[in-house]
Amino acid sequence: MLKLFKTIFIFTCAIVLNTAVPALAADKSDDWEAQVRKTDDAYWHEFNFGTSAALNSYLAADVEFYHDLGGTVIGWDALAKVNAGMDGPGNRARRMVVPASLHIFPMRKGDEIYGAIVSGDHEFYTTDAGKIVKKTFQSSFTHLMLVKDGVWKIARIYSYNHQRTGNAEK
Repeated sequence: MLKLFKTIFIFTCAIVLNTAVPALAADKSDDWEAQVRKTDDAYWHEFNFGTSAALNSYLAADVEFYHDLGGTVIGWDALAKVNAGMDGPGNRARRMVVPASLHIFPMRKGDEIYGAIVSGDHEFYTTDAGKIVKKTFQSSFTHLMLVKDGVWKIARIYSYNHQRTGNAEK
C-alpha cells in the first residue's frame, strides 16, 4: 500500500511540475518583453524631456550608432559627446514612435534570452518652449538591446530611411 501511495504521489508531482514549468517560462518570457518596453520607453522619454546623462545611462559601454545621414558613432564616450548637445539652450527635437510599427523580438542562446531587437518607425518634430511646432522627419530604427549585468542596455542603434516631411527645412 505504501508503495502504491509513493507511486501515485510521484506521478502526481510529475504532472504538476510538468504543467507548472511551461507556465513559469511563459511568465518569464512576458517579463523580458515588459522590461525591454520599459527600457525603450524610458530611453525615449529622456531623449524628449531629460538630460543627456540620463539618456546615456541606457547605453552599453560598447554602443555603436549607425545613421544613414549622419554616419557612425562608436563607443559610449563618443555618443555621450554627441548627446550632450541636447543639454544646451534652445528648442529640442521630439520623437514619437508610430505605434503600429513597433516590434520586439527576443534574441536567444538556447533557452536564455540574452537580448532583444526593437524596431519600428518614428517621427521627429521641432519644439518651441516644449510644444510641438512641426514634423521634420520620419525614419525607421532598429535597436539591439543586450542584458549587461542583469540590466537591459542599448548596444547597437540603426537609424535609416530618413524622409523629410513637407514641413522640414532642407
